[in-house]
Amino acid sequence: MKNNYLIAVDLDGTLVSEFNNNDDKSLALLKKLGKNNYIVIATGRPFRSSKYYYDLLELKTPIINYNGALVHNPHDYNFSKTMITVNKDWIIKIVNDNKDILTNAFCEVEDDIFWLSVEKAIESYLHLDGGNLHIGDFQDTLKTNPNGAILFSKLGSEKRLEKYINDNFSNKLKIRFWDDKNFVVSEVYSPLTTKGNGIKRIIDYYKIDKEKTIAIGDGHNDIELFDEVNIGIAMANSHPDLIKIAKEVTNSVNANGVYHFLSNFFSEK
Repeated sequence: MKNNYLIAVDLDGTLVSEFNNNDDKSLALLKKLGKNNYIVIATGRPFRSSKYYYDLLELKTPIINYNGALVHNPHDYNFSKTMITVNKDWIIKIVNDNKDILTNAFCEVEDDIFWLSVEKAIESYLHLDGGNLHIGDFQDTLKTNPNGAILFSKLGSEKRLEKYINDNFSNKLKIRFWDDKNFVVSEVYSPLTTKGNGIKRIIDYYKIDKEKTIAIGDGHNDIELFDEVNIGIAMANSHPDLIKIAKEVTNSVNANGVYHFLSNFFSEK
């Protein structure tokens, strides 16, 4: 029987669709596998909106939040907390220099959320439940370095934003884009912030053989995660760049992809 594997799994697009439609079948199997394996949630979400899944799975392992900017274990304080931030003045400059194309933005310091202006259309991105909301110009509200920033901009603004970050913050910040048909959503973050760095710490902490490591995800932010494990499994709905490096592609989140891969893998003789 296979056991003592480390299974790193993403949330949105992997176990959850549309922010709150859960793949209960896959979650139930992960909970069962967690009795004899190390299940690790690796997500771009803050801890407050992933804690539900952490508790549902009855985990005692570290959790990776903000794509690796926050890595901690709520049950094991011997596992030292990782908190990666970016200079708040850089974020303020980015917003001020791109006001003609930016429609909104927010950034976070754990549960403190700094939001330029209230906008119903983007509210789901903020995971407001349990957060301390600060609304207004970052120049006035942002008094400490955040984990990164999420920018909302006009359609077609990707190239300009990417050039701006590369020209002004080369080797200091990175930018990536999320799928949304209504506007451009971009994430600005530290080059040190990766799920890969987070999972490497956890693998080293538990002294797990790389041969017994698996990651399942769907996003561009899962590429570095796949680089650090033996088996990377992409969802059918994954970013094309992730599918290119995956060992295998499973069903989409709505077709219980995590369940189908793991049930087959752990039932093998």
